[in-house]
Amino acid sequence: MATLDERITRRRALQGLGGLAAVAGLGAGAVAAHAQSATYPSKLVTIVVPFGGGNAYDQMVRYLAERLQTATGQAFIVDAKQGALGGVAASYVARQPADGYTILFGANSTHAANVHLFKKLQYDPVADFAPVTTLATIPQVLVVSPTLGVKDLPELIALAKRQPGKLNCGSSSATGRVASEAFRQMAGIDAVHVPYRTSAQAITDLIGGQLHFIITDAGLGIAQWRGGKVQALGISAAHRVASVPELPTIGEALPGYEFNAWLALFVPARTPVEVVKRLSDLANDVVRSPGMSSYLGNLYADPLPGDPESLRRLVERDTARWGQLIKAAGIEPE
Repeated sequence: MATLDERITRRRALQGLGGLAAVAGLGAGAVAAHAQSATYPSKLVTIVVPFGGGNAYDQMVRYLAERLQTATGQAFIVDAKQGALGGVAASYVARQPADGYTILFGANSTHAANVHLFKKLQYDPVADFAPVTTLATIPQVLVVSPTLGVKDLPELIALAKRQPGKLNCGSSSATGRVASEAFRQMAGIDAVHVPYRTSAQAITDLIGGQLHFIITDAGLGIAQWRGGKVQALGISAAHRVASVPELPTIGEALPGYEFNAWLALFVPARTPVEVVKRLSDLANDVVRSPGMSSYLGNLYADPLPGDPESLRRLVERDTARWGQLIKAAGIEPE
């Protein structure tokens, strides 16, 4: 029988071997993770979009997909899944394999506002996703139907006050909904809210006179205004936009009014950290490029490069902020 000293010596030797094995295992895992990130992407990547076509968000994601495909040599396709203010797309991506090949083109609606707008979400904005990076911020614009015959915000407000409950206001996103309700409250008017699945559908009704006004992304709204289809009355940015200086801010008529949407990329939770970083780096190379800056300028948007940690902090901060805005706007969860 081995002595006590011999047993202790043997145990220490075995522990040493176990430690070496663990280190070897960690080394193999690290090598595998590095190899995975170095080869990502090695097949088709799908970017799921919560919004319908025809708006600035749709245009931007397609531009991003094209540039990512050029940079990697792999196909990046865009798949639109509309509904529930982005909730349909978000819940779909949350259930996909955590490998970086299904990406959510998310926004403040999917990851900050919806938790306050719905009594029950089919996804958890924090637990079900790994943040990748921010992409851009986009202001909103208030546009009205040409059938109203109003030329500025004071005229719209005066008309709505003369006809309480007679005008309607549409929205197709959480940003548009909250921005519209805040406008209604700050202006002291009574207008009926009409939800739409897409901005394009709302604009069609606006042009035809079935819808009276809407707050939508600046890229879409200003394009329709310059095309002579609708009348733009104000932009939601804090200051007038250099590329359209003749358009006043909504805050000029309603001091303190300001709303901007942000766009970002998310992947399913538990996606390898190395893959998330690789995707973040690829996306930021596009966001920081002169081409993207010029492209976003045409949409009246600004680039917002970032990383997983900065996006995580933004989601945390804006979840609280949008909760306050939604409560102040008097919107009850559906």
